[in-house]
Amino acid sequence: MTQRHSPLPGEGITQTVYALTECIQRRLLTHFAGTGLHWGLKRILQKLWIADGLSQAELAKAVRSSEASASNMLKHLVSGGWVERRRDPFDYRISRVFLTEQGKAMRDAVEEECSRIEAELRGVMGAGDADTLHILLKRALDGLRPASADEDVSPTGIYDAPGPPGGL
Repeated sequence: MTQRHSPLPGEGITQTVYALTECIQRRLLTHFAGTGLHWGLKRILQKLWIADGLSQAELAKAVRSSEASASNMLKHLVSGGWVERRRDPFDYRISRVFLTEQGKAMRDAVEEECSRIEAELRGVMGAGDADTLHILLKRALDGLRPASADEDVSPTGIYDAPGPPGGL
């Protein structure tokens, strides 16, 4: 009787999905080239693209960072002109973070590239197969995602929330 082995690296669904994700991320990263934004800064921008005006504490939690680290990252984003801090009008102890026009423009560029990639995928696969793939990937994500957000240790990116892409 022959023993069945698990797929070798590069042969299974996991490796294929991972490779596709890397390919898409590389294409999206071209919009960040030359900006001086490292991964943590990009993740903060992505969260603000989804929900502008988050507090510093909310951003720290969203990117799984300490408030001190988030504060340092926000200093870089403010000095680079990507975001601005404003006091919460109802609670002056809270600092809220908002995208500047430059931060919003980056979202537009990334969103346009996402649309181009999706159109390219639909062209390669055909609309029906692309729709089926989308349904299957969402089902797989729902099945593998932890029940509690506190358990979620996966990297976050542009598809963390419904609606237009927020980022990488």
